[in-house]
Amino acid sequence: MERLVRLQDIDSKLKDLNDLLGDLPSRVDELDKKEQSIKHELDEKKKYLKKIDVEIHKREVNLNGSTEKINKLKDQLFLVTNNKQYDALMAEIDHLKEKKSNFETESIELLDEKETTTENISTKESDLKTLSDDLIDRREKLKSAILESAEQKSNLEKKRTKELKEIDDDILLIYDKVIKHREGIAVVKLQGSGCGGCGAHIPPQTVTEVRAKSGIHTCDMCGRFLYNQEVDIN
Repeated sequence: MERLVRLQDIDSKLKDLNDLLGDLPSRVDELDKKEQSIKHELDEKKKYLKKIDVEIHKREVNLNGSTEKINKLKDQLFLVTNNKQYDALMAEIDHLKEKKSNFETESIELLDEKETTTENISTKESDLKTLSDDLIDRREKLKSAILESAEQKSNLEKKRTKELKEIDDDILLIYDKVIKHREGIAVVKLQGSGCGGCGAHIPPQTVTEVRAKSGIHTCDMCGRFLYNQEVDIN
């Protein structure tokens, strides 16, 4: 029974160490994934921005080309000798003007898209910096907390291994089951004639045997192991 009490003390201290870190490890991991996601999104948007620049350049080339062709055709209007030639040139000029208008519309749309994408990239970069700064701080806190508890945790785990070797496997199975379902507490002190865990009444005969350290006893209500007095846990 004394070994069970020592095992409970060790497990309680290990739980306290884990609770000390809280959700920091999972939060850091979550932020790491978010950081990678934003970086990936930024890369994609910057690639898209380059494509927009290429398309804008194409429209500028097409616009300049259309303007030059229109001007040349206008010059040719003064050289025509009949209405048929004149009408043909005017039709070609109108067609080129329509194409030029389409290029201008597309250019405006692309410039708007470039502005929106650039603003979006700027916002994402700002978000990334804030997130990265937060991550640096949290990583430092996590590293510090882990370093502070590492030696203590190692010593406790060594003690735990030692205690486990001296406890019957069947008893350990019960212990593991109870500690899992009773919020990490499987061994409690007898409180008068009641269970120190759930407060349930303990039969007089059981109380007598617990106080006499006669065998191993559990609470009929919560299943926790019962002991009577403080045990040397060092």
